[in-house]
Amino acid sequence: MKYVNFFLSIIFLTICLILYSAPQAQENPEKQFNPLYDAEAVIHRLSYDNFKNIKLLRTAIYNFGGGEQEFNSLVDTYAEASALYFRNEMIASANLFTKNEKDIKEVAMRLAKLYKEQAEKLHIQVIKMGVRHSLKASIEQTKPNPSVDPLISNASYGIKIANDYLVRSKPIDAIYYFRRAKENCFKVYQVLGEQLPEEYKKDIVDNQNKIYIAKEKKN
Repeated sequence: MKYVNFFLSIIFLTICLILYSAPQAQENPEKQFNPLYDAEAVIHRLSYDNFKNIKLLRTAIYNFGGGEQEFNSLVDTYAEASALYFRNEMIASANLFTKNEKDIKEVAMRLAKLYKEQAEKLHIQVIKMGVRHSLKASIEQTKPNPSVDPLISNASYGIKIANDYLVRSKPIDAIYYFRRAKENCFKVYQVLGEQLPEEYKKDIVDNQNKIYIAKEKKN
């Protein structure tokens, strides 16, 4: 009987230890954000900012990023962080919202650099078009289209602003201005009556904040 009581006591103490230690680990996880910040303040800020930024990046991710899988990954992490908040696990929630913020920033930076390449390549092409147009008009003693130079200047300004945002690690703002630069470049093609190259069909749709759907080629 003594042995039975002894083993029961050991089991009871073990259960008590588990029950005591497990909640402590859950309630007091290490902060993975600035330890001076209040967890609830971090949650309130990032629950708004992350939601907004995921929404703003959706079209870019589908058109030029990792598509549905990458977008859903950001959404799933956001949802999990929200679930932790509603379970009153504040530090764990703030940690996950912080991770979500970093993941969003990483995706946005990668996309912004791609938009930069696209916009600058297109910009160079329309500058060359503009020069050829002006030279031809001069040779033929006709007036060049007055819309071309302002459109090229607007594109230049858009790229300048976008690059500034990119340097300041504000990739979502950079993407917006790279799109505006592309828009002005596309208008140069329109006013000159030039055919837009096939490679920019997706960019045209993306500039309208729509997801590009490739058409299957007919045999």
